[in-house]
Amino acid sequence: MKHRRPLKITSRVSSVTNGFVQAILPDQPPTAEERAMLLDALEMTERSVECVYCGDKATDWDHLRPLVAGKRPSGFLTDYRNLVPSCGPCNQSKSGQPWRDWMRGKARNSPTSRGIVDVASRELRLQRFEIWGAVTAIDLPAIAGVDLWNSYWEKLAQIEGMMRDAQASATIIRTKIQSALNKDGDPA
Repeated sequence: MKHRRPLKITSRVSSVTNGFVQAILPDQPPTAEERAMLLDALEMTERSVECVYCGDKATDWDHLRPLVAGKRPSGFLTDYRNLVPSCGPCNQSKSGQPWRDWMRGKARNSPTSRGIVDVASRELRLQRFEIWGAVTAIDLPAIAGVDLWNSYWEKLAQIEGMMRDAQASATIIRTKIQSALNKDGDPA
């Protein structure tokens, strides 16, 4: 059994960033009609829903075009024209990468790295879906107002700075505790 190393505070920066993005984006789950349209565009039915990337059982809705790019919202939203059925391993492996690069790449659990034989036909289906959906990124800073937008992201920068400072303190504290344990063999 593996011994899990303690996490660093700074290892959670991406989770905080994702929280900042998710907090401002509206969530619009597909209606039954929209779901039927998107499945039809993917050449699927409710009975034949599968992961668009590998063909395994679909468990998640993946954002074909990522919501986050460069630690900021990409301008794409949770819109039925941007959602595709995915299995958990593909969804987690793809993360915020462009779908085409990820499918062809060697990332753990990508279709290519897993030896999925029909990757090219799956890519073609997704290309047709992209054309059908015709989704474009929207200018979120313009909608929110540039001053409010910049102020919001400055708060994230402050939190990240505090996380780095806290990690520096945590390292010192951990070192002192470890030193005391090594000296006495007893934490008390």
